[in-house]
Amino acid sequence: MFLSKEVTLQRTLLSKYGVRGVMYYQNKRIAHTLENPWIDNQRIISCIPTGKYKVKNDNTGRFRWWRICDVPGRGLIEIHQGNDISHTKGCILVGNTISEHNNTLYIENSLDTLRYLKKILPNNFTLNIEEQNSKIIF
Repeated sequence: MFLSKEVTLQRTLLSKYGVRGVMYYQNKRIAHTLENPWIDNQRIISCIPTGKYKVKNDNTGRFRWWRICDVPGRGLIEIHQGNDISHTKGCILVGNTISEHNNTLYIENSLDTLRYLKKILPNNFTLNIEEQNSKIIF
């Protein structure tokens, strides 16, 4: 059973180098996010479409943090640790800061951020991914 808890991921920058975002829960910023650029929702190389998704505690995936469910045309999408776009594999990375160097985006303190999120977020929630007011650079 999914609780009516909602987490919002506001994508703030869309570029060919990746998608930066900010995650909010109960009107508070809780993490920065890094995703692949939009490449027509292709497996492993694209971020997922905007929309609302059920997210559940994941005990079977590769990283075992959270699994994003019912993504059209996709499967095995997780919220997990990583440092740059090469670690996303179509999933969502979280951290406490994002930096850029030579057109590469880096997310920092990912594992610590996941441990923090595990303490404050419910096991199951709705993830609302938005792109309103996003800066687009290509």
